[in-house]
Amino acid sequence: MANEASILNNPTSIPEAVSTGYQRQNVNIVAARVGMDESVVVGGAGKCTLKVSGPVDVNGVLYTIDEEVEFALASAGEYIIYLADGIAGHLTPTITQEPGIFSPDKNAHYTNDGYRILNWLIQFDGTTAIAYKVGRDRFETVITASGQWKCKFSKVYEIVMCGKGGNGGGAVNQTYGGSGGGALTGYKKLYIEASDTWTAVFSSASGGTCSFANIANTLQAQNGYNGVTDAGVDAITACGSTHAGFDRVVAGKYSAGAAFGGDSELGIGGENGILFGSHVGGNGKGYGAGAGSGWKSGVNGTGGTGAPAVIIIRG
Repeated sequence: MANEASILNNPTSIPEAVSTGYQRQNVNIVAARVGMDESVVVGGAGKCTLKVSGPVDVNGVLYTIDEEVEFALASAGEYIIYLADGIAGHLTPTITQEPGIFSPDKNAHYTNDGYRILNWLIQFDGTTAIAYKVGRDRFETVITASGQWKCKFSKVYEIVMCGKGGNGGGAVNQTYGGSGGGALTGYKKLYIEASDTWTAVFSSASGGTCSFANIANTLQAQNGYNGVTDAGVDAITACGSTHAGFDRVVAGKYSAGAAFGGDSELGIGGENGILFGSHVGGNGKGYGAGAGSGWKSGVNGTGGTGAPAVIIIRG
């Protein structure tokens, strides 16, 4: 490997022939605006809006957004906006959930049909849309159930993944049951290409495994274990500890006997039912946190939801 970076020569300070002096100037001007996107997108209730803004580089030609465009969003999910063909000299902003691909020589994302994608990710929860500028804003995509996630933009991502916290064990014959153990949390940073598809497999089993994988990578984080019924005051419950594919991991914590569920890196264990008049065990407070057990005939707490992937994009 050698000589992969080349010089963009600066214009000279004294007049030269048009073929050399002006050419240097033009090369620098064009290089500085490759992939430029000064568009503005804002979220809202059930919609997002592309404001009057710009310029945006489209295949080496600059365009501006001359009129505001409002997009109604029908279903929860992630959206992007691209500039489709329009009347001569114009392009038509269009919204979609389908990602494109990154073009290194154009320093921007384009659809498979060759249309420029704006550097905005719109996240819609079914009620409110929030718009994030890629490369500037920090945003997260949280996955808490089995299914597929398709990458919208080629970037370095940090994946934070946590198993499910163990449930409380409850009590039948004894006063106390065992509280649930905390789940393991793993961290992975890697470059993911736009349109790359990952599959999340969520498990709620005691000591089970949550996974998140594509063709080249498999990430696995273990759930905490459920508390044992009629465990007694001093019984503790095992935490999640097994894993695969991460750069760094933090094991969950064992439960504190019958008193508290075990913590995870992303949540705090629930309290035992003795602390509540209803004798109900407290749920895990956050991803992967173990639950408290019921006291006497009280209902067990539920362990904190597992997060097969919390994908964090840092601008």
